[in-house]
Amino acid sequence: MTEGVLGVIGCPMLEDNLVWSLKRDGDEKDIAIVDTGNQGSLRDKLDAHSIPYRIVGEDDALSGRYVPSEGRFNLLVYMLNLGLHSVPEELRSKVEDVAVRMQPYVDAIGFYLGTCGTYRWDIPGWCEQRGLKPSEMFRDCDGIPCDDCVGANIGGGPKYLEMQKKYTGYLYMFPAMAANNDAFMRANNREAEEAMKHMTPDMMEVLGIEPGPDGYVRWLLSLGHYQHMLKLNNGIGDDGQYDGDLEKLRARNRLDIVVAEPGWATTRPTEDLYSRCKSFLDSAHRGA
Repeated sequence: MTEGVLGVIGCPMLEDNLVWSLKRDGDEKDIAIVDTGNQGSLRDKLDAHSIPYRIVGEDDALSGRYVPSEGRFNLLVYMLNLGLHSVPEELRSKVEDVAVRMQPYVDAIGFYLGTCGTYRWDIPGWCEQRGLKPSEMFRDCDGIPCDDCVGANIGGGPKYLEMQKKYTGYLYMFPAMAANNDAFMRANNREAEEAMKHMTPDMMEVLGIEPGPDGYVRWLLSLGHYQHMLKLNNGIGDDGQYDGDLEKLRARNRLDIVVAEPGWATTRPTEDLYSRCKSFLDSAHRGA
């Protein structure tokens, strides 16, 4: 049985992938979630699947007061603010800072996030160069880091490029993207939304922006020539909630829903990441 401490640094867009792996893993686990203020939806999902956990303060978790359970498989989970993805340099700085601060208290780290605009940011490679504990992130079949949360759910790399050719002008959707769409759009467009507050009705009419909270988003989507949402589903996430969230977005954004053909979505990067992380712990304790 696996024992030791796996640190997890994650984004809400990929917490479903972590929960999916935890559900399928028969090993007993002691899960500690760091109180960062960004863990609410993860707690809801663990509760829904009756997966026990405890909450630890951020200062406690990263200053030596976190005490893992002896002889068990422990996870110390640190969830990031979703909005960091829109400012790549801030995302990178935060992730690297937390990874360094976690070092004394974990045996390995799993990065449940995408690179989000930071091209070829190999976080485990960065850790290795600095002599940090072993770590892993979502990768494609060639071992290249998945660029973002969509890539993590379809296999990244060349497959992503193929999908962009086949489904040009589609808004790619998977369960967490649909559930977090409002926060995602706010983070991506926070400066523009602030500018909107100073626009007069006449200015909005000239630009073609409809009144109401969704008018600006519809205008942005029209500028990008989006007409469809592509429904991707690899079985990770809540199907019932996914359908409901997509229907709400369809009505609000006036985009129709197209179901991706079988074979586009995959669980392989998710399976590989979790398996690799556990293998690090097994190796560390075999050599202890």
